[in-house]
Amino acid sequence: MRPPEVSPLDGHVAPPNAPAPQLAHTEDTKAEPQREGVGGLQPRFLGFLGPYRTPTVPPFFDGSAMRLDTLIRDGKLYLSLQDAIALAIENNLDVEAERYNITLARTDLVRAAGGGSLRGIDYGIELPQNGVGGPGSPLLNATTANSNPTTPTVTDLTSLNSTTQIQQSLSETAAGFSYSPGPNVPLFDPQLIGDAGYLRRSDTVTLESTSTTGTTSGSGTTSGATVTSPPLDYIGMNFSYLQGFSTGLELVAIVNNASAVEYGSIGQLDPFSTPSTSLMLTQPLLRGFGRGVNLRYLRIARADQKISRLLFEQQVMETIYGTSRLYFDLVSLGEDVLVKEESLRAATKQREDEENQETLGTLAPIELTRAKALESSSRFALIQAQGLYKQEEIILRNQLLRTASPVFSAQFDEIVPTDHIVVPDQLEPLDVPALVAQGLARRPDLAQAQLQIEAGKISVDASRNNARPQLNLYANAETRGASEQPYETLGSTGNGLATTPENLALGGLRVSTIYQAGVQLTLPLRNRIAESDVARDAVQLRQVQARTEKLSAQIREDVETAVVALQTAQAAYEAASQSREYQAQLLDAERDKLSVGQSTDLAVLQNEAYLAQAKSTEIAARSNWMKARIELDYALGDLLEKNHVELDDAIKGTLP
Repeated sequence: MRPPEVSPLDGHVAPPNAPAPQLAHTEDTKAEPQREGVGGLQPRFLGFLGPYRTPTVPPFFDGSAMRLDTLIRDGKLYLSLQDAIALAIENNLDVEAERYNITLARTDLVRAAGGGSLRGIDYGIELPQNGVGGPGSPLLNATTANSNPTTPTVTDLTSLNSTTQIQQSLSETAAGFSYSPGPNVPLFDPQLIGDAGYLRRSDTVTLESTSTTGTTSGSGTTSGATVTSPPLDYIGMNFSYLQGFSTGLELVAIVNNASAVEYGSIGQLDPFSTPSTSLMLTQPLLRGFGRGVNLRYLRIARADQKISRLLFEQQVMETIYGTSRLYFDLVSLGEDVLVKEESLRAATKQREDEENQETLGTLAPIELTRAKALESSSRFALIQAQGLYKQEEIILRNQLLRTASPVFSAQFDEIVPTDHIVVPDQLEPLDVPALVAQGLARRPDLAQAQLQIEAGKISVDASRNNARPQLNLYANAETRGASEQPYETLGSTGNGLATTPENLALGGLRVSTIYQAGVQLTLPLRNRIAESDVARDAVQLRQVQARTEKLSAQIREDVETAVVALQTAQAAYEAASQSREYQAQLLDAERDKLSVGQSTDLAVLQNEAYLAQAKSTEIAARSNWMKARIELDYALGDLLEKNHVELDDAIKGTLP
């Protein structure tokens, strides 16, 4: 029976012939989480009782404050970007959850090795909080747009509360959809089934008959007497051993004393004085045949192990991306606070000077009122800037630490970032086609999507195999056996539970030695369910391929737009920097004019306010440049390398 044909979608998102070394290492690394691993999942060599001990799962890790304690001085947390990233990777709960996902993939691998189906891994990734510098908003510095220096502009600080994280699923399979289970899988873990018990057989009635020949016409009569046997005592035992192999072959070996119990004339407390034995080998020839279909769960579990590590790398990338944005937003907000403090000092000095002049009678009172208005406006701007800084501190702290954990007992009142944003005089050459190729080769989200395609192909092959007729070749040898080998279902549905062989209960009804061989055929005449499963699985695989193709196109777009954003941010910063320089020159010129009586205090006040605005705009442009740089590194998939983070260290949960 031919499975339905579905048009192919091949060649569009094939993985690179030579993947980047970082990506190959991610897939092949054997590093395991140190504090999130499961102990005793696989017994040691010759550990007979190992399989029956409950695996040990360590308690939830509360985080580590060792690095934090070294960074706190005088109640302040002095924090570099590298320290912030290290704290986040060691303590961030989103990263911690992905470490457990690696352990989940390992449990599925062990389950598949025993002949079980897979329970799956979590494809959810937590996107980072935006903080102050959300998409399209380098900084909340609306006050810089105010043309009236004496009238403050109110910024809605409640916008900072809109920092709820969004979970993104990287599963390319539609929600609620799954591939069909396919044919049964062999029981790779041997199964020993047995029962034993005492049996007393009594009041057994038999008929003893005799024949009498008549004297006429050869007629005769039959007469007999009933005989009741004395009670007989038995110990009955039945044992069965089952094991499956990767070709689909199943071995069933049985030993029991059923024939002696049924037909014996003397009690037997020794159950194996006259045992019955049976050895059965069954090999599928169509459905369930071959290592490819029977090892499919193991192959998918190995792919899932790689996927779990790629998902972990993606979560680490998201964490570095979010932490870097929050950190440099804090840097920029701190610089903006300094600008606002400087503006307030200048406005205060201006007000004090004009108070002295007004006292001497050399200044009109209205000019002093204008100076006081500027001072109030500058103070209001400083209050807003300080509020933004404190709120950003809270968001960054929650990204780095588990604030509800008792481990982090060390207290600090302020985060002091020690790194600053340095914009280069010129950008390095940006070869867009080469950068796109780099992004396609190194992005872990695309790599895991391609692995999902490979796992889907394995499931589709199993669906096609399940559409075949069931044709089994068997061979059986029995002592004191039954006259015919019963038909038995091979393997299990993936739950590891064996079907109890019928011979375990029915063996020994005869006392003959029997040799059997033959074929067993199950032929579904229409087979509509299996054909529907094949078609649906193939269509779902095409959906996965289409979504992966879309992801590939999205990566191309991400790289191209990130390049444009960086180039634009570079030009914007240069313009903002020049504007600040020119505004400083204008202020100096206005002060010189005032000293010779050719300007007014109002003109000086305006130019001082404009210079403060220009400085804040330059800070915002510098922040925007840094986040554009981070965005490009994210699009290229090399945030770990750029920030000197080794994946193995991140998996283990301890960075140097």
